[in-house]
Amino acid sequence: MTAAIATLILGFVVGYLGQRSRLCFISGYRDYFLMHDTTLLKGVGGTFIGVLAGYILFGFFGGSVPAFPLFLQPSLPTSASVWLITIVSGLGVGIVGALSGGCPYRMHVLATEGKKTYWVYLLGFYAGLIFYNVATVYLVDMLKSVLN
Repeated sequence: MTAAIATLILGFVVGYLGQRSRLCFISGYRDYFLMHDTTLLKGVGGTFIGVLAGYILFGFFGGSVPAFPLFLQPSLPTSASVWLITIVSGLGVGIVGALSGGCPYRMHVLATEGKKTYWVYLLGFYAGLIFYNVATVYLVDMLKSVLN
């Protein structure tokens, strides 16, 4: 129960900070590459530093996350198809996010502010997640059977 309450409180804090700071990861990169503006990119760097500090503190206090971090895992996926699907889907999220005016994080914040346009975006976002999960599982299973 403690973990659930702590997660809820942390979610409120992160959501509040995201709403007040207008943080958007994709827009930070977009603004930097298109206009050489680093204002939003500083938030991305700050988030990275905060997550790194949190991870170090979590480990310092004896916490552990099973199978994390990925780069220290003894068995990374070796299939080229898994890497290709991951890269293409990541680029897809970035491109669609930039075209829609922000990233999924920012869209969640705007939807919770009551902006109905972003509710439609989130419906499409979650429908896409479900479709992607089903399609990816099917595709990876199909590729495994072909390659083996």
